[in-house]
Amino acid sequence: MFRFGMFNSINGDRRYKAEDFAQYFATFIGNGIFVKPSDCLQIRANGDSMSVYVRPGKGWVNGYYLINDEDYNLSLAVGDATLNRIDRIVIKLDFTLRKMSVEVKKGALSASPIAPTLKRDADAYELALADVYIAKGALTVSQAAITDTRLNNSLCGLMHGVVDQVDTTTIFNQYQQWFEDYSVTKAAEFLQWQNKVMSELEVWIDAQEKDFEAWRQAEEALYYTWLQGRKDNFDAWFETVKDILDTTADGKLFNKIQDHEDASLPHKFLLGNEVYKYGFAFNPDLKCVSFIFKEVE
Repeated sequence: MFRFGMFNSINGDRRYKAEDFAQYFATFIGNGIFVKPSDCLQIRANGDSMSVYVRPGKGWVNGYYLINDEDYNLSLAVGDATLNRIDRIVIKLDFTLRKMSVEVKKGALSASPIAPTLKRDADAYELALADVYIAKGALTVSQAAITDTRLNNSLCGLMHGVVDQVDTTTIFNQYQQWFEDYSVTKAAEFLQWQNKVMSELEVWIDAQEKDFEAWRQAEEALYYTWLQGRKDNFDAWFETVKDILDTTADGKLFNKIQDHEDASLPHKFLLGNEVYKYGFAFNPDLKCVSFIFKEVE
């Protein structure tokens, strides 16, 4: 069926509905936000609170338009005690309620959350302006937790068809701020990790030194115990064999050596067929040490 428009009505023969006009505008105005100013409908953190605000701007959805004249506040629920979530801020074209609005789509709780799916059917059509990461236990929203999705054509995109130029200054500054916040956070996390590793390493080294010292002392004790045992064994063995040395040639030689060392006159001198002893010995008559040379009896 052919459709056309718009023409003046004569006696009510040309009546048009809102969807007719929307369809007309949709033929040359694509879905998305206006590119000027660069912060058009941007989502920003609202201080130390669980809220964000929408900057002024204009947007188009399927030929219908939305205009925001001033900052518009949106409240978000506080973080769950144990799980995270991602809330999505959307422009909603509601055919049932016959209106357009900016709303919060609360995300599902999860350890690794994902943003809610956009509704795009006969009842409503949504464009995503931003995703807000709500960490477990969160009581405030920072700008670093907000991911701008306005430039993502599959989620929102820029209105096209009547665009002169694109101003991306604000968007660039937002990503720059996010990068700086992310860098500071990661640097702090790395420093914390490094300190933890160094502390654990020092504890490990101290434990190794203590273990080595304990091992060394134990080995020394074992060595000295072994050495003392060897000495005791030798002494005990010697006590058992010294009394039987006399019965062997070696034993007799040993005893002679002992006698030689213990004798007062150990030295012998052969003179002809006679054997004499000589050396120093105590003279009881003189009461002193004197040199003695006498025949062996």
